Amino acid sequence: MTGLVLSAALGAVGCEATSAPPRPVPVPRLGQSPGGAAELVLPLDGYELTPAENLTVHQANIRLLRDCMADFGLTFPESAGRPSRYPRHATLLYWLGAQDVQKYGYGGPPGFAEEMAAAARREARPIAVPESQLPVFSGTSSRVSGRAVPSEGCDGQARRRLHERAPSVDFSTVDPTVVPERGIQALESRAADQARTDDRYRSVIASWSGCMQRSGHRYADPDQAQGDPRWASRPDGASAAPSAPEVAVALADRGCRDEVNLSGVLRSVIAEREEQLIQRHRTVVQQVSTLLRTNLHNAARILDEPTVG
Repeated sequence: MTGLVLSAALGAVGCEATSAPPRPVPVPRLGQSPGGAAELVLPLDGYELTPAENLTVHQANIRLLRDCMADFGLTFPESAGRPSRYPRHATLLYWLGAQDVQKYGYGGPPGFAEEMAAAARREARPIAVPESQLPVFSGTSSRVSGRAVPSEGCDGQARRRLHERAPSVDFSTVDPTVVPERGIQALESRAADQARTDDRYRSVIASWSGCMQRSGHRYADPDQAQGDPRWASRPDGASAAPSAPEVAVALADRGCRDEVNLSGVLRSVIAEREEQLIQRHRTVVQQVSTLLRTNLHNAARILDEPTVG
């Protein structure tokens, strides 16, 4: 199958009526092999922290929470010691390169789902706080065990330490429901939502579906294939091997994603939408980026401090 292309948005001012139509701009290929991981890059990434930097911030946050909770005789879990092994945009760009579908089907290697979720959440991992500790963690009580609880609890105190000397960012002009430090992620989600209404997105999904049908599998989109009830409930990291039908569908799926350059087209369409949002909200985007860099600077300083106890 020939490669998919995006039409060039060229102006017609000054062109004669007999001018040749603009040539289509080829979409760079983005294959479904592990080597494609480095290509899963989008414009807003330049305003975010790297996975290792995000991990530094989260480790500092956990350190602050642990020290604060210890003041009340409470324990707190340790943070992860390394960033996720998987690229943050893998799910967004329908990229299967990390899943080794021939061996694991859609489930991926042991721990895959948790690692992918951490990558998408910028290395933030769920924290289980016992209900008995919430008065200290969230600040729902003003005093616990005779000690004053910080305003908004240990969680609020940790946020304030990480935000010291950070610029004030008014993200309400973009989305009043989003806290500023999540602003870049909110814009990424908006760009992805806009891309899904683009004819190029719909076209490449239809091409993928046609390819799958030729292989004997009827699915409207990759989410239907991966979410097939026959294997969608298989637990992450299960010791049992995936079923033969799951592996067959996953292999056909990976081949069709390659054939139609699914991830490459999605990357191009989403990148275009992200560039538009950057142009429209450049000042706020730069302010959020500065906020994130300030958090990182504070986090590095906090991790250099002596531990409590």
